[in-house]
Amino acid sequence: MTLQPGTLSLSDVSVEIAGKRLVEAISFDVAPGEMVGLLGPNGSGKSTLLRTIYKVVKPVTGTVLVNGQDVQRRSSAWVAQNVAAVLQDMPADFPLTVRDVVTMGRSAHKAVLEPDTAHDRDLIDAALRLQGLEDLSSRSFRTLSGGERQRALLARALVQQPTILVLDEPTNHLDILFQLSLLEFVRELGITIVAALHDLNLAARFCDRICLMDGGQMAALGTPEDVLTSERVEAVYGVKMLVERHPGTGNVFLLPV
Repeated sequence: MTLQPGTLSLSDVSVEIAGKRLVEAISFDVAPGEMVGLLGPNGSGKSTLLRTIYKVVKPVTGTVLVNGQDVQRRSSAWVAQNVAAVLQDMPADFPLTVRDVVTMGRSAHKAVLEPDTAHDRDLIDAALRLQGLEDLSSRSFRTLSGGERQRALLARALVQQPTILVLDEPTNHLDILFQLSLLEFVRELGITIVAALHDLNLAARFCDRICLMDGGQMAALGTPEDVLTSERVEAVYGVKMLVERHPGTGNVFLLPV
């Protein structure tokens, strides 16, 4: 069954690694163009759950459907054509230029050793330009700052032309200006996004819905207003929070008490 591009469905997904259950019976659907944030303390299972979406981890129970297709039954190439991931723990010590790294995103759509086409080059140029990396395109990736690397990896994901974008702590290593501009940028792409985030206020501002995780289980699922209550945040994070409305954006805004 093939659904509208960008449709994602997780059903009863559990993950076990080295005999330890890291994710327990997670189920939710994501509509095309929706942005869902995964929140929770370190070790709550956010990154592990994300890895099931792009087929790096195989669930011990449940299914992950992308556009109606079980990712475990599809080839890695098919998954890469539909799901792009920007990760927080990508290796940086390899002798490639920024342009080389971005170009790697086209490999999902090409045969081994197939040369780049004019279309490929246009996509790569556009992604570099959108991320403000044109002047850094010939620089070695290993010489970039953390924030510049993150922007290069996002550019690589863009040239994959995915229907679903997975982001694992995408604002790490970024100053506040680039945190805001990155999340504003991905929202404007109009594609489905699932993002693991630490900053509750950024999640409240940019996410349509939030899946709050605790100890590998889903503690809550819903809009930021429904999920980010002072009682629930204290129960999951162990921190007392004052929950208000931001006077400028109208979004939920949290302050430690």
